[in-house]
Amino acid sequence: MKIGVIGLGTMGQPIARRIASAGHEILAWNRTPGRAEALPRESAVAVRTPGEACQADALLTILSDDAAVENILFDGDRLITTGVPGLIHACLSTVSDRLARRLAAAHEAVGQAYLSAPLFGPPDAAAAGRLLIVSAGPRAAAERIRPVLELLGRVQYLGEAAAAANVVKSAGNFLMAAVVESLRDAMHVVHAEDIDPREFAGIVTQSLFPTPVYQYLGGMLAARELQGGARVPNPFLRGAEQTSATAAAAGVSAPLAEHIARQASARVNCPTGQETPTPPMPQ
Repeated sequence: MKIGVIGLGTMGQPIARRIASAGHEILAWNRTPGRAEALPRESAVAVRTPGEACQADALLTILSDDAAVENILFDGDRLITTGVPGLIHACLSTVSDRLARRLAAAHEAVGQAYLSAPLFGPPDAAAAGRLLIVSAGPRAAAERIRPVLELLGRVQYLGEAAAAANVVKSAGNFLMAAVVESLRDAMHVVHAEDIDPREFAGIVTQSLFPTPVYQYLGGMLAARELQGGARVPNPFLRGAEQTSATAAAAGVSAPLAEHIARQASARVNCPTGQETPTPPMPQ
């Protein structure tokens, strides 16, 4: 297939390299020039505009957030992909279910297929083909692009409603945000009682929660606790914010997500750039 790739950051570059190495033709665009130089020259071409990257059988976008996706893919209310009938756009970015619904409707209106296909896993998992991809959107388009996505890891299809994949991605990231918050509070308490947080991390990650997420975060947070500096930022807070927003729109309660999302807002608005003390949980 001829595949456009928009976004060659820490995730986009290993993804594009892996797909290009499998023999697909890549049309790559990145806001910062030069990122495409690391891709296989025989199968990847750096294009000058995002619109050129859309002249393909399929388009993959791997961008940072809602604003980045909207700023690049929309010219006013018009998609820049307009005029490429039959294009399949798979958005691998971590974006909101609101934006997924907008993208799905906009693509359908111009005879294109939109899939949400957010990723679980770090860049090295992308390079090795060990990601988990949750995809949702028109079934025929999902099956057409599945062999490409399976180069990156395991694909789990969630149905025709594209936004379902974004709800699952945000909910998963909310769970990881909760892991960070609970682990670092526990580390702080045990360290205050002169217990080595590394020993505590070993107990937690070997016996209580022997999973890669806890093992990675436990070691990192124990090391940061011993350094005595500012607490490590929580990289998954956006998942809590989005899950809280989705819950509010659905009319259901998600008090823990709301609590963690409030912490995120407080840290952003803290003038010193340091994290604020953890507020008490609401009753």
